[in-house]
Amino acid sequence: MLDKKSSELLQLLMSTRPKSYPIFIETHSLSARQFFYHLEKINYWLRQNDLPEIDTKQTELIIPNEVIKYWKDYQTKSKGINAKNFHFNENERILVLLLYTFIRKESISSAHYQFLLNVSKNTVTTDVKRANDFSEKFRVKIKYTRESGFHLKGSEEDKRNLMLKCISMFSSHPHKHEILEYLFTQHNYQNKFDIYEKKLKEMEQAFNLTFIEERMFDFIYLLQMIHIRQHQQKWVQIHSDTKEFLKKHDMYPVALTIQRELRESTRSEELAYLTILLLGITQGQLSPTSTELLTSITEKIINDFERYACFQIKDKQKAIESFYTHFKPAYYRMLYKIPITNPLLNEIKEEHTTLFNFVSEVMKPIQEMLNIDIPEDEIGFLTLHFGALLEQNAFEGRSQIRAVIVCPDGISSSLMVETYLCSLFPNFRWISCVSKDSFSKMDEQEYDIVFSTVPIQTNKTFFIVKPIMSEAEKKLLHHAVMQQLFSHSTPYPTPDQIIKIIEKYCVVKDANKLKEEITIALYGQPSRTNIRRRQPLLNELLTEDMIQFETRISNWKEAIAKAAEPLLKNGYIKQSYIDKMIENVEKIGPYFIIHPELAIPHARPEFGVQKLGMSFLKIEEPTYLLNEEKNAVKVFICLAAIDNTTHLKALAQLTKLLGNKESLKEIFEVKNKEELLNLINKYSIA
Repeated sequence: MLDKKSSELLQLLMSTRPKSYPIFIETHSLSARQFFYHLEKINYWLRQNDLPEIDTKQTELIIPNEVIKYWKDYQTKSKGINAKNFHFNENERILVLLLYTFIRKESISSAHYQFLLNVSKNTVTTDVKRANDFSEKFRVKIKYTRESGFHLKGSEEDKRNLMLKCISMFSSHPHKHEILEYLFTQHNYQNKFDIYEKKLKEMEQAFNLTFIEERMFDFIYLLQMIHIRQHQQKWVQIHSDTKEFLKKHDMYPVALTIQRELRESTRSEELAYLTILLLGITQGQLSPTSTELLTSITEKIINDFERYACFQIKDKQKAIESFYTHFKPAYYRMLYKIPITNPLLNEIKEEHTTLFNFVSEVMKPIQEMLNIDIPEDEIGFLTLHFGALLEQNAFEGRSQIRAVIVCPDGISSSLMVETYLCSLFPNFRWISCVSKDSFSKMDEQEYDIVFSTVPIQTNKTFFIVKPIMSEAEKKLLHHAVMQQLFSHSTPYPTPDQIIKIIEKYCVVKDANKLKEEITIALYGQPSRTNIRRRQPLLNELLTEDMIQFETRISNWKEAIAKAAEPLLKNGYIKQSYIDKMIENVEKIGPYFIIHPELAIPHARPEFGVQKLGMSFLKIEEPTYLLNEEKNAVKVFICLAAIDNTTHLKALAQLTKLLGNKESLKEIFEVKNKEELLNLINKYSIA
């Protein structure tokens, strides 16, 4: 069996099928040594399976068709391989050790762990300590007694939540099923994943539900382990009030039916816990019967994001319905502290740092209102959702090529994938994201090409894509698709290769700048809607010449015009932009008041924005928008945005400033430009 790194490289090679390996190395941040080391492992694996090797000639990468076909078949039929041949890394050992201990049927000794993990006694001792460090936030510990051996100490609910976290951390592993099957066989249990999956699909149909496909792996394996615990008389304890509330929920009969169909316990506490799990894996569907609280929270989040991000959503109702689908299960997971793992979290934080921080700030009032914690994993999925909302455009082009997107990774990831694929290939006729199960039922005559975030079985042209891609990766995908469909060659050398040629004949004054320019020429300039492009800090926009203080202004229209005056004088906006802000207030109300006595006037860029800017006006006596006392404003921060995203970093920093009670108080108390600039500088961190 291939190790994880080699498996990931093979998957990338199969999904992108690059023609030039130097470009592949460059765009995936690999060294040549790493690439050839893992390629050698891949080729050894291919030889063992009587397949031709992946070859390199000069800069060309040659992947035989037999390998591509075998890989597709292997990915869809890989369950059941003996994971004992797999070597766990130190993080995986912790998860395996905890899961193994949870479903133990006999006293466990250090020797059991040594055999399970294929490590020494000293390594086991270290792993147990690290497992306890990991489990601490779940209030669970691995304890050892002579009578019971190694066992888990803590409440049954905490133990189950910890196990769900462990399972979810394997959800993106290329050999996840093999590893979990290995754990079951070590205790002589049968892995009934396929049986449970079939039964849950029946429940989905019977109760007209939509389970989130990406959560099903976690749920099914945890449910199997819960049933093992139930047979051992290990019951969960649910508070009586919570239990009575859940008994009245529409999902409770689903839990009861699942337990009956699988011939498992129907104790009320166990059904209540299963109801909670089901609520966290079932997509929401906004309808007249939807929970009033959740509907109003969803609308508030969308409205707040629109207001704080200072952009107007084209189809508000569609955005609310789409967000509700994602937020409803997330709400129940957060409410009942059901953990998930977002395998894209690090990439999201790296690729969309500003938006991630911005969403974190926007969600703080919701967190306080509901008195719940919003984990970073959930914030990451919300970031994907809002990122897609910001970048969505209407794609008018059409061609004869019909493309389908398969994405079981939840509504947020689906939106992001669909958005960037439509942007990359605007002339394709797109079939919106479908689940893996829905795709399996489609007629192959309905589409010509498939893009999927997971391995699937199809005879059509097929590419695996990542939910998050850098600009270079998008360019590489575009080249691969064009090559596959139209035989367009991609003869580009890497930037480093070009620089080496130039250096033979010229003196290069700035190699880094030259490489940057060549990279843009080869892989393309980041698009106008790309969240990663240069975003100014707050103190780069709110400069001294953009700040004003006044005693009073006669009316609210003049106040908005005065607030925008520095932007107008310096050529950031046209008069039409000021007129539009005033017109918007008259038509739809004071939508830009984001805090008592504080407003951020803005309109859409097309109404007269020349370049990104921000201005500040503080008046001692409040003015009243629409002449209503409830709309009193003393501080105006006027924003001129050129698009939906370039202003987000500065706006996120402003949101953080306003979210701090002391800093907010200072905003209303500052007397001069120097005091305000000192405050702004505290929050303007690159």
